[in-house]
Amino acid sequence: MKGSNELYRLVYDYYATRILFGFYTYGDAMPSIHKICVQFSLAVPTVRTAFTYLERDGYIQVEASKVARVVYKAAPSRIRKNIADYFLPREDGLNDIGVAGQILIEPLFALGLQRWEEDQWNQLREWLANPSPDTLFMPIKLYILALSALDNKLLLNLYWEMVRYLCFPYLSEDQAAWKRSLEDLGIQTNEELIHDLKAEYFKVYNKTADDLFSFLKTVRPQYAPTLPEPVPFRWSLYRQRPQIRYSLAASIIRGIVSGVYPIGSYLPSLPQLAAKYGTALSTIRRTVSLLNDLGVAVSQHGKGILVCMTPQTIDFSSPDVHEMLDLYLESLQILVYTSRSVSLFTFQSVSRTALEVLTEQFRCIRKESRTDLYLEIYLGFIVKHCSSATVCECYDKLKQLLSCGYPVTLMRLKKDSLGKEYNPAVLQAVTFLEDGDTEGFTDQWCEFLSQQEKETRSFIMEQWKHSPQN
Repeated sequence: MKGSNELYRLVYDYYATRILFGFYTYGDAMPSIHKICVQFSLAVPTVRTAFTYLERDGYIQVEASKVARVVYKAAPSRIRKNIADYFLPREDGLNDIGVAGQILIEPLFALGLQRWEEDQWNQLREWLANPSPDTLFMPIKLYILALSALDNKLLLNLYWEMVRYLCFPYLSEDQAAWKRSLEDLGIQTNEELIHDLKAEYFKVYNKTADDLFSFLKTVRPQYAPTLPEPVPFRWSLYRQRPQIRYSLAASIIRGIVSGVYPIGSYLPSLPQLAAKYGTALSTIRRTVSLLNDLGVAVSQHGKGILVCMTPQTIDFSSPDVHEMLDLYLESLQILVYTSRSVSLFTFQSVSRTALEVLTEQFRCIRKESRTDLYLEIYLGFIVKHCSSATVCECYDKLKQLLSCGYPVTLMRLKKDSLGKEYNPAVLQAVTFLEDGDTEGFTDQWCEFLSQQEKETRSFIMEQWKHSPQN
């Protein structure tokens, strides 16, 4: 499925899963579009798009002024095969994503709860006192509400993608199990309530996972006598604007920083770039326009695209620049919030040799006055050595998106000041690693990231405030 606004995929996958796995059967009425909009916090056109694709793919039928109904027919054996076909190639991924959830999502969930106002707590209690049928699995609603308090669309995107991959939370139907009496809700503190809900959630989650793996063990000889090609978790980004131009721009910026496209040289031609990145020529043109707005390149008629990296010319009034810097700030914020748990988890299984290589890399960038590569090198270390494939996938995406902010970093610090800004942190990193103090390194790394996020956000907000459109 493709589209300029892929948020509809949340609704599509939710109901396609329920239909394919037998939660809805032929002739069942679908919830109203209004109800789905409320559940997913999406606009009516987005949900209508999802219905259009569900109808196109033979799952439902939509008639004017009538409820949509399920038209997909499947015998129990077909439903069993649907479940086996989806989950057998993802068996290892399901185990891994459970580990990654503890490392990535739980710290964010706890932080989101700390930011709740009384309205959010009251809303939760209202849900628990009066759970409605045919609604999202209660823990999903709870996590969405908590994560929403962090005001980070990229984070919500990550959570939804993890839920979509797991799939089985979409199939829960016993909403009454989460019901709480007004008396119980009245005497429990907020902390006690969350503790109770999380304990119940993990109990349900673990039982569901155990039942699923038991089912897969039973059906494997029939549906997958040979080992199926694994389907690991992949984090697909979706925004209101097509996201690919931002990914391409980030890749090209990384190429400039690493010397693939030296400053003063020309980028490959538009057709060559389109062939290299496997995308349409129109997308490359939009990407180059974005690079021009960022002061990274200058399109010269009859000559080509000159690499210049002169960020003092960044057009902060450009909607594409605004969106790209939003992605950068959101990715930096996720990194700040998860850096401690991810770093400590990674160090648990890293060899001494790998630590020595990392230490030497830090020494080299100090010697070469390239300490601006500090983030790139350590994120690359995590992507290579973390034992959770899901964490590696997420941090690889964050590493890519952080390249979006390099022009702003140059503008904020000036090229000659980059070493001065990062050199003390890299020197400390080397000292901690030489001493084998990975916990001390993690503390220093987290402090460095937090300071960078705070100062960069303040700088960007100030630039937006004074941009022509404001």
